This record gives sequence, C-alpha cells and structure tokens, in this order.
Amino acid sequence: MAAGLSDHEFHRPAKLDHGSAFQTLRHLVDVDWSWREFCIGNNVGDTYVWDHGFALDDLPAIHAFCLEEDVRLRRYVESLDDTALSEALTMREDYSPPRWLILAHVVNHGTQHRSEMARYLTECGRSPGDLDLLDALVMRWPGDGADETGPAAS
Repeated sequence: MAAGLSDHEFHRPAKLDHGSAFQTLRHLVDVDWSWREFCIGNNVGDTYVWDHGFALDDLPAIHAFCLEEDVRLRRYVESLDDTALSEALTMREDYSPPRWLILAHVVNHGTQHRSEMARYLTECGRSPGDLDLLDALVMRWPGDGADETGPAAS
C-alpha cells in the first residue's frame, strides 16, 4: 500500500514514531534484521542494516529487503527447538532474556509500527484493510506469489 503514496506523502514528516513513512519502514526492517542477527550471535550493536552494505534508499529496495529478511527470520525461527527458544541471551551484564522473548518483541514491535503505518496510510486514502493476527493463518506469506497489492504486500 505504501507504493501508492506520492513521493511527498512517503517522505514528509508525519505523526509516526520515526518521522516519515519512509523512515518508519526502514526502521521496521532494520529492527527485524538486527534482532535476528543478535539471536544468531552477531551483535550489530548500535549500527543499522544500511551500515552493513544493504542500500535501503527507496521503497523498492526496502520491499525487496523485507521479503528476503522475512524468509531469513522465518527459517531461523523454524530451526529452533524448545531448548534453543528457552536459551538466555545476554543483552547486558544484568539482563539475559530468553530467545523466545526477544522474538516475541520483534513481533510486537512490528505490530506497533505496522499499526501506525496503517493509520497513516488510511489518512492518505490507502487503507491496508484488515491486519488481524487471526487472519495471518489464511493470508499468504509475503513473497510467496501473492498479488503484491493485496494483503501480503509489505
């Protein structure tokens, strides 16, 4: 749905936690990438995904990266057993949450910003439609051949 925004709507400051729709989408994919990297043992610290050679300078690049990262994250999560999910990962000397909590955070974080984007898109006349979690079981996974203008589009 973001592809239907004008360049002005995509880049203008808006009532979004990260400023513009562009900045919010970049933030979303950066957070998904950085937490997955942390979970697999690559703590990227305070750097961003674009500091690691991934150019995310426009919506097509963000969308392509998002589709690739969704596959990487899904494969990673599918590879985990109960022991791996329960493993404590040290974030700070005094805080080591279990891996499952970090992954739940990734999902919750995405829900927050996707909700903000849905509100903004609706204000711009481009409502994404239903985003209910229960619909996730019947919706196609992004990049699996679904119509890119439909509900599976990022």
